[in-house]
Amino acid sequence: MTVLAIVNRKGGVGKTTTAVNLAHGLSLKLQAGAKNGAEAAGARPRVLLLDMDPQGNCAAALGIDPGGRCISDLLAGRAALRDVVIPDTPRERGGTGRPGLFLIPATERLVDVTEELLIRDFQSYRRGKTEGGGLDDVLVERLGPLREAFAWIVIDCPPSLGSLTTAVYRFADKAVVPVRTAMLDAAGAAQHTTLINELQADGLPIQVSLILPTFFEPRQVLARQVYQDLVDKYGRSRVAVPIIQSVVVQQAQAAGGSTLFEYPPAADSPATAAYGRLVERITN
Repeated sequence: MTVLAIVNRKGGVGKTTTAVNLAHGLSLKLQAGAKNGAEAAGARPRVLLLDMDPQGNCAAALGIDPGGRCISDLLAGRAALRDVVIPDTPRERGGTGRPGLFLIPATERLVDVTEELLIRDFQSYRRGKTEGGGLDDVLVERLGPLREAFAWIVIDCPPSLGSLTTAVYRFADKAVVPVRTAMLDAAGAAQHTTLINELQADGLPIQVSLILPTFFEPRQVLARQVYQDLVDKYGRSRVAVPIIQSVVVQQAQAAGGSTLFEYPPAADSPATAAYGRLVERITN
């Protein structure tokens, strides 16, 4: 299985939209493969969407009431995995309503728990206890068993992971970096990918898998120039097909919490097609 972190230090670049649509798109492809008998031997046709943003927008984007569940309770050791995972059962039974798509939601409690874990880490250090269990390993230790249960885990990251930065990058295998096609946003993405490369040099396994241009308006000269700059910097093989700026993205989310893949008016949208190609590119 593979863990994908959707990351960028800059807000408003489409991280949650990308995480939600990518996770649902991956689950749809896995379900189709399972029905056709084309899934890889031993692969589980299930995807987990993990929200690490205290705003908790993943549940809202999917039209789900998290029912008080939060990743923070698992990280703090006050809940088991089964207590925080929203299953793929119908919505009326408390699930995501999407076969193969599971969710661990986040709430504002994640902020307080992160501080709590940081204090625990500091106290353990002062006592000379450094034999694991620290903040940097909390995701690997708490979520490690999920690697056997899912084919893909997609992490929606906030602009600032703060004290959980190393924990996320230690747990994830690859990073997808959405970049709004504006000059300052491209510069910010360059700084972020440099950080990931430095962490990789320090021994963390995460790699920058794809740069995903978002809010792309092909008729704007500046947007086309920024896209070309991204291709020149990272290479065409690492820059995904741009996500075209489209009002249908917001309409889908407003329609009771729908992804582009299940919102009928978005069926022929270039944005839907671009996210479909992103799914294909990642799985292939």
